[in-house]
Amino acid sequence: MAKKDTIEITSEKGKLIVKSSESKSGFNLINTIVLGALLGYCIWSFLGNKKMPTYNSKQVETISQEWIQDMNKIGLNGNSLIKRVDKIMVVDEIPVGFLNQERTVDIMGRSDLGSRTIWILNRPMKKGQLKALIYHELGHYVFNLKHEGSGDIMSTYIKEDKGYYKKNWDNLLPKYLDKCRRAR
Repeated sequence: MAKKDTIEITSEKGKLIVKSSESKSGFNLINTIVLGALLGYCIWSFLGNKKMPTYNSKQVETISQEWIQDMNKIGLNGNSLIKRVDKIMVVDEIPVGFLNQERTVDIMGRSDLGSRTIWILNRPMKKGQLKALIYHELGHYVFNLKHEGSGDIMSTYIKEDKGYYKKNWDNLLPKYLDKCRRAR
C-alpha cells in the first residue's frame, strides 16, 4: 500500500522548515513542483520588497513621496509599504493584469499584484485628481481597500469636477488615512 503524500510547512525562529513524505503514487513530483513554485514566489515577493518602485513620471514620483510622508504621519512605515510595489507607471493604455483579468476600458488606474505594478492612464488630469488616483490605487495595492463612498478617495469613480480634490483634500485625506490604519 502506497504511503500518503504529506507536506508540512512550519516556521521556527524565522526559519522555514519543509517536510515531505516519500510517496509511490507519483504525486510527490507534482507536490514538489507546486511547493517549489509557491516557495519561489514567496522568496521573489519578499526580496522584491527591498527597493523603491520605478516611475516613468516625475509628478507620480513626487505624489508617491507625499503618500509615504502621509503614511509616516499616522505611524505606518511608508518607505517599507511602498516597496511592495515594483513600478508605478503612466501608460497610454492600461494592460490587462496577470491576476486581474477585468476589462480596462473606461478605467483610469489599476493595481496589478501579479506584476507588482500600478498603472495610471495617461490623460489630462489636474494634480489633485492625479494625487487622488495614485492614493486610491496604493490603497488597493498596499491595504487591499475596497471601493466605498461617493467622492471619497476610495470611491469607485474619481471625480472629474475641476478643483474637487484640491478644495476637499483636507476633509478626504483623514478618512482615507483612517481606512489605511484600520486595514493594517
